[in-house]
Amino acid sequence: MRNPTPPTNRDVIAANMMALHTRLQFAQRRASDAIIAMAEPDQNRAVGGIIDLERVLPECDALYRTILLLHRSRDSFEQNEVHS
Repeated sequence: MRNPTPPTNRDVIAANMMALHTRLQFAQRRASDAIIAMAEPDQNRAVGGIIDLERVLPECDALYRTILLLHRSRDSFEQNEVHS
């Protein structure tokens, strides 16, 4: 039996990017639907349609910050390896 190869920093960043992309697409669809609802005019449906963004946008922020942290820690690790 082979031992699985642990994911690289790049793999983890890529997975987080895909998760961020999916959540941002969801937010964009909700915002687009809300614009249409406002034009109809149906303010209640428009606002109700973006309620989920209260949860999704902080998730996006967390993913974004994680991506940057992983990227920066990789650079820091590589610099420390060179100087050691």
